Amino acid sequence: MKITARFTSLVGIYTVGILALGLSAPRSFGQANKPKVNNEKPGNRGQVKRVHPHALKLILQGKKEEAIAYLKETAKFAVNPEHTQMLLDIANGKPDTWKYDTETWPWPRALPNTSLKKDAPTDKFTIAFGGGSGYVPENERVWNTIGALDPRAVLLLGDNVYIDDPETPEMQRFHYYRRQSQPEWMRLAKRVPIYGIWDDHDFTTNDGWGGPDIEKPKWKREVWEIFKENYDNPYYGGGDKQPGCWFDFWIGKVHFVLIDGRYYRESPKGDNPSMLGPAQLKWLRKTLKKPATFTVLCTNVPMTPKVKPGSKDTWDGFSAEREKIFKFIAKQKIPGVVILSADRHRSDAYKIDTGIDGMYPLYECQSSRLTNQHVHGLIKHSLFGYNEKQSFGRVDFDLKADDPIFKYTIINIDGKEINSLTVKHSELQFK
Repeated sequence: MKITARFTSLVGIYTVGILALGLSAPRSFGQANKPKVNNEKPGNRGQVKRVHPHALKLILQGKKEEAIAYLKETAKFAVNPEHTQMLLDIANGKPDTWKYDTETWPWPRALPNTSLKKDAPTDKFTIAFGGGSGYVPENERVWNTIGALDPRAVLLLGDNVYIDDPETPEMQRFHYYRRQSQPEWMRLAKRVPIYGIWDDHDFTTNDGWGGPDIEKPKWKREVWEIFKENYDNPYYGGGDKQPGCWFDFWIGKVHFVLIDGRYYRESPKGDNPSMLGPAQLKWLRKTLKKPATFTVLCTNVPMTPKVKPGSKDTWDGFSAEREKIFKFIAKQKIPGVVILSADRHRSDAYKIDTGIDGMYPLYECQSSRLTNQHVHGLIKHSLFGYNEKQSFGRVDFDLKADDPIFKYTIINIDGKEINSLTVKHSELQFK
């Protein structure tokens, strides 16, 4: 009791002293959360995307006999039998099998190549975007559906591979390599530029955050390094001195601005938490000011309020920072801003009234069920929504029109057009 009382007293004296100096008290909510690793068995939900990762994790933990038994038991799922055999070979100690690196991966891979289509038209073009693409063999055909549009680019906005294991590099590489080796993905990646940012399941674990420190937790930088190995973005955050996956690029006069909502995110349970961190927020302000016909702000989680009721994992948990961004757009009178987002396992559209005098409404188009089996319910205050099948967002830009056009269309995995929203440039102007 005496020790506890003395410790509490010292903490109180320290905090009072800090405040007396005019400094802020330590913000414990700024620390990274403890990852809740998710490599469990598929279970009743039939999450086949976890069959091989679970077996690999058992092998890495030295539970090889358990892994062998599990792989034989789950062979009935017929999920990439060649992967089952590879993992059995590893567990049985067979030489010349995968050594958890690029060089020994047994199958060809197609990585994103953003140098493709550099000479394609830039005044009238189509892009595709989405998220929520855990590996589900029967739904991998969505990449064929996207490819049939022959888009100018594909934007993957998070939950692109569902790793959920930030402290195990072998697990991360397996998830990337598995997707990159599938024929449907390979056909698309060889023809169309693919850009990517991460969300919780790529960077850490469900609803997790990295905290404000660059090097803490120590797994953050290595997760970033592996991410860079598997994408071909123009740049990655602030480089080695300021890791992250934010970047921007242009297609003609359309400016795409993609942000990182996880590396520096603080706990949404604290007072005035940040999702982006000061360095990225400074970059975002500078980047948004670049003149463009349309500025497409791409975020891993939705900005529209109340699209994940009761949760602070979206921008609802960071409402003060969201307001800063909206007010900056208004103060600088930046026209033509539209929002693309992912995270929710459905596709929908929203119209945001920021409440800022003279500011035009912000339209947000959200899509994040590229391959996922798990479905999220529709939201009543959306303009429209769809969750019956896997889907993605198609966006058509027509800068040739007298009044340039942004058109968002939900396309399902079968190629069927579901709903669409057309916004003219004149609607995105300040009064």
